[in-house]
Amino acid sequence: MLKITNLETTYNDIILALKGISIQINPGQIVTLLGANGAGKTTTINTISGIRNTINLKVENGDIEFEGENLNHRGPHEIVSAGIMQVPEGRRIFAELTVDDNLKIGSYSLSDRKQFKKNRAMIFDFFPILSQRTNQLAGYMSGGEQQMLAIARALVASPKVIMLDEPSLGLAPLVVREIFDIISRINKEEGITILLVEQNANMALSISHYGYIMENGRIVMEGSGKELQQDDDIREFYLGLSETGQRKNYRNIKHYKRRKRWLS
Repeated sequence: MLKITNLETTYNDIILALKGISIQINPGQIVTLLGANGAGKTTTINTISGIRNTINLKVENGDIEFEGENLNHRGPHEIVSAGIMQVPEGRRIFAELTVDDNLKIGSYSLSDRKQFKKNRAMIFDFFPILSQRTNQLAGYMSGGEQQMLAIARALVASPKVIMLDEPSLGLAPLVVREIFDIISRINKEEGITILLVEQNANMALSISHYGYIMENGRIVMEGSGKELQQDDDIREFYLGLSETGQRKNYRNIKHYKRRKRWLS
């Protein structure tokens, strides 16, 4: 459904951000991109969504294909119209507008307004709290409610793919669990394909069909969600567990040791 092949991108024509990554996402899957800060996760979804001109990001090599069509030179509005929606890091809701106005803006690409009413009802089924906040200014909601609104704003446009950038960022563990449960429901009940960018490896892999590990602009490991959860390197460096199941002290782990394992 969504295929990235040997993708290389640069910032300001100087900084090589993505170094030949290849990713494949099949219809109906939840696929996770894991990695530390600066690994290239957000750059990957920004490249797919077409907002490259606004952040001086350029595709130097490789291809982005969606349902067999090349997206390399498509603008953001064209990519949204094709069915790919991005939920950016930090939520980025319209704080000065109401919940309902945020949803209306999200539905801009819908040609059938009857579909908006249908999608709005579906959203309130996934996020009941939003139905109680329709006339509230979005900026006065809690962080968890704002994250729900950001996902709902993407969902109201009837997307085929939703790209979520760090949906757990800055949220309490119980709220994170609730949001990931809803993400899983959206995937199962609506059949929407999801590309999930996360640092919360345990939570992300628990709902993912497949995952990719990124380090310094490269894909260094991939596998099913279950395979990655059980991998010793992932358990040690992303879940903080050693082979014995005991938590490890990150200060005692040398960076070169991790690099050697990824590249071996």
